[in-house]
Formats: sequence, structure tokens, C-alpha cells
Amino acid sequence: MIIFNFGIPNSGTDWSQEVFKKIWESQNFTFRTEEASTTQELNQIIGTMDVNDRMILRFDLLTEEAIAASQQDAVRPFYHYRDPRDVVCVEIENSEIPFATAVDQTVAAYQEIHHALCLPGIMVIPYEHIARNAEGLIFQMATKLGVLLRLDVISEIAGEMRELIAEQQYAAAASSASSLSTQSVRIDEEHTQESSIIQPLIVGKWRNQLSQSEKAMVTRFFKPLVDQFGYGE
Repeated sequence: MIIFNFGIPNSGTDWSQEVFKKIWESQNFTFRTEEASTTQELNQIIGTMDVNDRMILRFDLLTEEAIAASQQDAVRPFYHYRDPRDVVCVEIENSEIPFATAVDQTVAAYQEIHHALCLPGIMVIPYEHIARNAEGLIFQMATKLGVLLRLDVISEIAGEMRELIAEQQYAAAASSASSLSTQSVRIDEEHTQESSIIQPLIVGKWRNQLSQSEKAMVTRFFKPLVDQFGYGE
């Protein structure tokens, strides 16, 4: 079985990548993980993958090769999306790019959503559910993989994810202050080498981090998407 973990950039694929690992680890499955940062890397991985193996593949941009591969019964696609105004905000923060560039990149990313929604067996994951309904979402993700998790195992995974994010935030804050303690060094060695860095789960950060003119612009520019997904003003 192959998991396609993809969607709008900064919409929670980092969180889901760790959850997928924990689900399969709970079943003592052997698997490998891959992350494609370019379309060339993605197409190369897809071209050489064996659907009889277990693999979790994380990527952003949907290619024709990925669409074709998703038609196979052994491929489970999971698509993530987020309030486009928050996506713009995080793009500026993470990539250190101008506001206009972040808007353009977000527009380009959302142009793929209609192709993604047509994929057979697609499970769509709203970022807001990751932040506010983790346990229910983990249950749905597991059943999509053919795994029926016990409720206590679901709660345990959700708790581990909260702890992982908190520990990574603590280590990052300590590092930026140039005052790493023995505990933060241990956290860094224990988690970040085996786990992806998971961004803090924040909904509506555009309201606090964009200027008044930028907030007005993204709200007006992305109004069709905001209305379609039911995001508030």
C-alpha cells in the first residue's frame, strides 16, 4: 500500500506524515517514508515505487504521473487544504518572500484542488480538523488504511502528536535564544532526527500577522475560496 500525503503547502502534511507512521507502527508494519521537494523527485519516486511495499510519500504539487498512479487500488491519496489567507501568511514567514509572491504561489497551489478532488478514494483533510478534532481525524485516517484502531490507541497517538509539537517548539525557542539546556538538546536528538519538524497548529494567524491592507486584500482576493469552504471573515 502506498500513501500519497499531499495538498496545499503548509496545510498539515507534516502532521499527517507523523500520524501515518504511528498508525502503521501500531500494527508493527514495515514501511519506508519519502518526501519529494520537486516534481522531478516526485516523478522519480513514483516511477520506481512498488505497490506491494508500504510507503508514505509526502509532496505538494500534483503531477500527471501522481494522478495516474492514484488510479491504482493500492494507492491511498490524502489531500490537505487550509484557509488560503493563512497559507499566504505562512509562506511569507517560512520562505521569507514578499506578500505578492506568497499570494501568487497560493493561487497556483489552489488551482490543483479540482484535479485532486477527482482522484478515486480521495480523503480530504481540512487543516482546521487537524487543529481542533485530531482524534476523530486519526480514526478516519486509520480506517482509510484498513486499520481499526482502539479508542485508547487513538487518544495515545493524538497525545503523542501534541507532545511532539510542544517539544519541538520548546527546542526551537531555546535554540533561537542561544540557551539550549540539557533537556532541549535531548529533545532535539530524540525527535527531530526521526521526525519531521511539525509547524505549530494555528488557525487564523493571518488576522494577527498581516497588515490591515494585506488582510483586506487577501480577504477580497480569496473570497470565492473563503465562501466555498466556509471560512469566516
